[in-house]
Amino acid sequence: MEQGQSIFVGNIKGGVGKSTITAFLYDYFRTCFPKRPIQMLDTDRQGTCFELLGSVADERDIRHVPVSDRFDGLSLVTLDSIMRRMRSNAESLTIVDTGAGWPGNVWQIAMMCECIIIPTSLSWADLRPTVEFVREMDERKESSGSVTPHLIIVPNRIPPAQRDLSAISKILEGLNVVLAPPLSDLSLVRQMSGEFRGLGEARGTRFYSEFERLGDFIRDYVLSGKLSQMFEAELQNSGSS
Repeated sequence: MEQGQSIFVGNIKGGVGKSTITAFLYDYFRTCFPKRPIQMLDTDRQGTCFELLGSVADERDIRHVPVSDRFDGLSLVTLDSIMRRMRSNAESLTIVDTGAGWPGNVWQIAMMCECIIIPTSLSWADLRPTVEFVREMDERKESSGSVTPHLIIVPNRIPPAQRDLSAISKILEGLNVVLAPPLSDLSLVRQMSGEFRGLGEARGTRFYSEFERLGDFIRDYVLSGKLSQMFEAELQNSGSS
């Protein structure tokens, strides 16, 4: 039976752009798929993404469901219930934003998703915890025997003139990850107006083109199932050799 799709945005490192990327992804996909039910679930107790989208989204389509050690299991049960209800609709798309720190029991939600978007800058302060997070999620994937969720690194705060990402590729070597198209500084876009107005506000800028490439990549490779087919074919080839 076909089911709805979901995207998890996470990293144990704070300040890497998770909430802002989630907000832009939500806006990108609601424009890309105007007839699909799209929901954003903000599990971070700060509720940054929920607040950002408050000015552009229908209140029925965004939820703040804080999940952390300070909250009881009720929030996790609520989150799981919403996810399962959304995924029972084959046309739906759910995007989950998370806070900094280890995902704890929220990793169960991540394992239900088609991909985990993992933003990071190229600084070692961001890369080191990012690699730890990738290893943890990769081990959970391996134990489940599934090709999903795909672990997708999104290089963020990349200088416009920098095209060589070999350094981050080398650090991630041996890990089951995919390197997505990079982004420039997200804060530049958020400063364009007093409140979040969506991706259209950045139309005509370098950032708009960059984010479109990222959104197109997720749409064309992850949500289409093409990336899963590639990984499954690779597994079959390695098993038969």
